[in-house]
Amino acid sequence: MVSKTLSTLSFSVLCALKCSAFMPHTHRSLINRSTNCSNKNYHAVLLAVKGNGGELDSILSSLPSPEAVKMNMVEGKVGERGEQYVVAQFGLLLLIAIGGVPFVGDDMSSFLGLSLIFAGLLSVYKAATDLKSNLSPWPVPADPKSGRGSLVDEGIYSYIRHPMYSGVLFGMIGLSLVTDSVTRLLLTGALYFVLDAKSNYEEEKMIDAYGLEYEDYQMRVQGKFLPPGVNDIFAKRNE
Repeated sequence: MVSKTLSTLSFSVLCALKCSAFMPHTHRSLINRSTNCSNKNYHAVLLAVKGNGGELDSILSSLPSPEAVKMNMVEGKVGERGEQYVVAQFGLLLLIAIGGVPFVGDDMSSFLGLSLIFAGLLSVYKAATDLKSNLSPWPVPADPKSGRGSLVDEGIYSYIRHPMYSGVLFGMIGLSLVTDSVTRLLLTGALYFVLDAKSNYEEEKMIDAYGLEYEDYQMRVQGKFLPPGVNDIFAKRNE
């Protein structure tokens, strides 16, 4: 039915073009031969287009009535209907539609990105200096019985349990902003899940190596990648 409507509309346009006083004679001749647009056919096209109005009415009638939507919108107590999620949803849709965040230009993105890169490098450096001889790329810690491994719970490790991973993530987010790369940002999201899984595995091995001593450390330092105060904010929002 839709294709039929488009065909009739196209036919109408050709007929209208035929009658245009501004069209060259040769062009009108071509249209005459291809459409054979007589007055009788022209009126038939108009009737066909008008007849398809019933299909449009059927489509519109299947939609929810504006009155019902309006009643649903005013129902409930203001502030308890989840307005914050609706505002966030449509706010992000608007930003996606316009393709950016107003007042956040290249200079602001570069400043924020460079700040995150600097903070990330600082976190990685501080974590490495606090770990000292315990530093290793492997999630399995050095055996404390060998005399090389020890539990580090001071310095930056007294605030978060995996500051090196935090620094890497901050640095990659900053690089994504500086280079204006959505692909890098998406890959950084994938990196987060990898580091989250790696840190969980690492903590299991730390418990195997240090037992109750590490479990006590987990209780004292509850921030995994972020300080406890920031984690509490997200936890309260999820309750």
